[in-house]
Amino acid sequence: MSEDIFIAQSNPADAIVGPLHTVTYITSDKDRVEKAFLQGYGLDTTGWMTPTSEQRQSLDPYFGFSDGDTWEACSFLKYGSGANIQVRVIHVDASTPSLRPELNGFYTGGITISFPINDMAKHEKIMANLGMPSTMGVKEMEFSGANGETYISGEIVYPAPENIYLLGVKRPDIFVPVGPVDPETDIGGAAYSARNAANSDDVVKFLKTVMGYEIRRDVEFEVGEESALLMPQGARERFVQAFAPGSQTGYLVLMDHYENNINSDTPHLGTPYRGISMWSFMSEDVEVVYQRALKAGTDIIAPPGNLESPFLPGTKTLLLKDPSGFPMEICEIPAI
Repeated sequence: MSEDIFIAQSNPADAIVGPLHTVTYITSDKDRVEKAFLQGYGLDTTGWMTPTSEQRQSLDPYFGFSDGDTWEACSFLKYGSGANIQVRVIHVDASTPSLRPELNGFYTGGITISFPINDMAKHEKIMANLGMPSTMGVKEMEFSGANGETYISGEIVYPAPENIYLLGVKRPDIFVPVGPVDPETDIGGAAYSARNAANSDDVVKFLKTVMGYEIRRDVEFEVGEESALLMPQGARERFVQAFAPGSQTGYLVLMDHYENNINSDTPHLGTPYRGISMWSFMSEDVEVVYQRALKAGTDIIAPPGNLESPFLPGTKTLLLKDPSGFPMEICEIPAI
């Protein structure tokens, strides 16, 4: 069996920042998002929370909302078997600008939320019945291991509100899955999230020097025919998988499409704009991350402070912008 990058060779005790904990997804289509996560992916929910006037005094400037904006938030996640990344959905008015004005894999910023699914043909029928058909059905991808063996991995892609993609992924049975799977539903919680970064060299350096992440795969290839993300054949793509030390799920995917990258019309790639607008992580010591960020010249949105970010544990948070302008939220907890 060839080496599997999902089997960590490092120690989780060496992690400065833990695996991806929460993906923030801002939408004006609350009903369709609920349908996808609850009925399509079998996730649980905390229910919707409308912030009080007192909470808005700190949360509005943190997320970039104005006094006249109305918003509510909800968390979708798996409890028990299959538990993994939670998706924090913030519902806003449709007048809020979108990070991705169309379904196009070349736009920079957040692009996918991906889940392990054992039976993708069955899942495709479920999503089709919900009015959310896939882009091109189950796509089988052939890849070679370190020893020259050939394996088939499956992927299915569904367009979702705000022109992001929800994915299902099935790795070959001899490898560990991208995340834990609930045996009753054959689906797990979100296992990773991907985004397109035009300055991928700088973002990779940030992940290593500030976050302490490991780059376990960094390859370049040409997009093949029938791209599930609707990209033209022959386009160049850099594909990076970054993990917290000791982890085998909750990882990050960076893509860079070089000359084909399209920048969003929004002033930056984060909240309060619609789409995937923030990644959140846990750390035992936010101050350590903050000092590393200052040394690296990172743009600090909010220094470490007492703030209860919705649906995250702990009350001390740090909010950064990575070199692409994408918000990275770090929350302090006693243990990763």
